[in-house]
Amino acid sequence: MKKCIKTALIALGMVSVFATAAYADGWTKENNQWVYYNTNGNLATNTWKTGSDGSYYYLGYNGVMVTSSFVDDERYVDSDGRMVTSAWRQIDGSWYYFDANGKLTKDHSKQINGVYYYFGDDGAMKTGWIESGTDYYYCDTENGAMVTNNWMHGTLPDDVSLTDDEDITDSDGLYWFYFLSTGKLCKGESGFKEQTIGGSRFAFDEYGRMRTGWVKMSSTTPTIAGYKYYNDKTSLGSYGAAHTGWLSTYPPEDEGIGTEVEWYYFDSKGTPYYGSDISTDDNDETLVAKLKHISSNGVTKTYLFNQYGNPVYGLRKVKRSNGTITSMYFGTKNESCLQLGDKNITEADGSTNTFLFDGSGYGYNGVKNNKLYYMGKLQKAVDDTYAYYTVGGTTYLVGKGGTLVKNHNKNKDSDSVEYKSNASGIRDGGYGTVSDLLVPEFVVTEVS
Repeated sequence: MKKCIKTALIALGMVSVFATAAYADGWTKENNQWVYYNTNGNLATNTWKTGSDGSYYYLGYNGVMVTSSFVDDERYVDSDGRMVTSAWRQIDGSWYYFDANGKLTKDHSKQINGVYYYFGDDGAMKTGWIESGTDYYYCDTENGAMVTNNWMHGTLPDDVSLTDDEDITDSDGLYWFYFLSTGKLCKGESGFKEQTIGGSRFAFDEYGRMRTGWVKMSSTTPTIAGYKYYNDKTSLGSYGAAHTGWLSTYPPEDEGIGTEVEWYYFDSKGTPYYGSDISTDDNDETLVAKLKHISSNGVTKTYLFNQYGNPVYGLRKVKRSNGTITSMYFGTKNESCLQLGDKNITEADGSTNTFLFDGSGYGYNGVKNNKLYYMGKLQKAVDDTYAYYTVGGTTYLVGKGGTLVKNHNKNKDSDSVEYKSNASGIRDGGYGTVSDLLVPEFVVTEVS
């Protein structure tokens, strides 16, 4: 009896062992293929399972581990079935990158080991020109590395059609482009975009092409204020950089601001110096006295620029900050800078006359060194031996040389004396009429 009971217990134990083995949860190899059994004894299908190495593996519809295949168009498993994570794979001739979660990188740029790459909507790494909305990128055709913070010398994207016929290519038929830190092509939207690169300023049009020469950055009054000049030759400085300092060149075309070579001066931002014309008469020109002090080779000179951006020369009519109108002299065209003191100046009408300019360069008004000046011009008798002139509300008597005539009263009978003056040369009786002031004949800017 005891023997029978013992035999029955042994049999029951063996059934229990086989049952546990049949329904074990885990991996096993069947027909040389890996499968995975759930706790209920069923094969795992269409799902991910982890292996003893901690990696993920995928079981297909038939329960067999998948190898060397995409899974749900998002992830990829290698030849050993392991899900690819944080790694590149070349598949059917294209390169793909899978993130730390095993997901395929799609339709955007991604920085990998310090280098940016761009992936299409199918996840394949792209090369050459890449369009994304209104943005463009460029990736090296050999290794796919995106151009960032760098220049590229090449052609436009194939799908870009120019709406202008302006030939701005280099001699080799190529353009210069610049790509930002994000890899985006630097370009204007509704005009030109200026970008500071390596401490210099460059201009790019709506196609991303670097521009040289005169570029209209904005519409302004005066017109020249909206322009900058970008070096079109290395002899002027860094090629393509906004010019600073002096430049002799033709003015911008088709703007009505001249066709002859002129001098221009550009500040540290590449903006040209310019002045303001407040004239109300087309035959006149009155410039606001906005003087610019420019140093070169240790020498500082003072300049006045007109509304066309050119330094003026000759005798000019200016309006001071206090509202008064006077003259300033800027020498010959080769000088074109402010002159001080006594000057013999050939005026616009061809006559040569004496002028006096104060320490700030403004034409002197009143008496100086026993001579009378108006707007800097010496007032002298012209048609007679003497003449009366009224300057600053006071009438003075002067002779042919412009010197004040003092204590003039040659005849005792005051009624017969034409010109009389006191000890200061100020009119003191006499019946002579006051002459019109001798007004300077100013140079006027002419635009041809």
